[in-house]
Amino acid sequence: MTSLPHGPTPPARADRPRIQDLAGAVLAGADTEELLDLLVGSARTDLAVRTAALVMPLDAETWVHEIVDGPDAPQLLGASIDPHSALGRALSDADAEAIEAIGALDLGSGPGEDTADHRRALFAVIDAASHGNGCLGVLSDPGSEQPFTPADRERLDSLAGLIALTLRGPTVEDCTEVDDERSRIARDLHDLAIQELFAVGMELEGLTDALATPDEPPSNARIRAAVTSSVQGVENAVAQIRQIVQSLRRERIEATLSERLRHEVGLATSGLGFVPALRLPPHPAEMDAELPPEVAEDVVAVVREGLANAARHAHASAVAISVSVFSEGVDRVVQVNISDNGKGIDPTVTRRSGLANMSSRARRHSGWVDAFNLDPGTMISWRVTLPPA
Repeated sequence: MTSLPHGPTPPARADRPRIQDLAGAVLAGADTEELLDLLVGSARTDLAVRTAALVMPLDAETWVHEIVDGPDAPQLLGASIDPHSALGRALSDADAEAIEAIGALDLGSGPGEDTADHRRALFAVIDAASHGNGCLGVLSDPGSEQPFTPADRERLDSLAGLIALTLRGPTVEDCTEVDDERSRIARDLHDLAIQELFAVGMELEGLTDALATPDEPPSNARIRAAVTSSVQGVENAVAQIRQIVQSLRRERIEATLSERLRHEVGLATSGLGFVPALRLPPHPAEMDAELPPEVAEDVVAVVREGLANAARHAHASAVAISVSVFSEGVDRVVQVNISDNGKGIDPTVTRRSGLANMSSRARRHSGWVDAFNLDPGTMISWRVTLPPA
């Protein structure tokens, strides 16, 4: 847990870091603790609030204020969230809408006490995969009447998304496993394929030297034997390399659907200039297990296409992706909604390859795709029926 330097509510800064720059720092893989400090501190300065706090799970039923920036740090830092409070129940249920709807940070007060302290608060949900659900909250000065704006909401959502990406970054253990795997691959290539090719090279080099000696040219039988041996050596090396590649494919653990969707959101951050919001079902593992591979592949492709279209055409400052699985009559349905607050669909453009690709993927699974004008922006809705279990 970290306590940052704190003082009075900072003024709004015109020179606040761009989300692209912060995203670059996250993707560069800097120290996790330093990145979290930077992002929580940015929430406080960018929104010109008194305090910003990162709330993360300590265990299955306990959440704590893990990083706090502002004058409330001595009171909040390390304080646990009452599991029976509104925020505690929302975090326990992984209910993103309930977390976002809460109006003030839970300061660890007892039942019946005023936890809001007459302050305004704004929350952004953090889905950090194996780390669990948390939130990034900002708290105004007592009695402050300055309302939060949609731009404040977008900024906080973007910072929360970057925190989620930071927490999903590779751990030291992961890096060690990668290094071990690299060492194994290098050892197999050296001991098997490279040694075989080295022998082929020696054989051909000897033959070349013999051919360069006009006084004693090699016989056709020797040339034929050298070439045959070299061809066999190359075939052996190819077979060994193929075997190494196949072993890598067998040993590779396939990413789940939810992990792949989070990866697509991370990749889109640079092109968009902000972190898109991703909302998955409360228990993503159930969705991962239920969707067959061919449907999961199309879901990822549709999200990738939607994010690319938003980056190229929408000129938006916010994009949200929602993936849900639900029952409709006797069928199970998966629905993907991609919405933005950009300039909307240009009615003069009749050829839309992105929508055509999404439509083609939907038809394969008895589904459809549609585009709706928002005020402002656009929503693309893609839905398909899952095959019977």
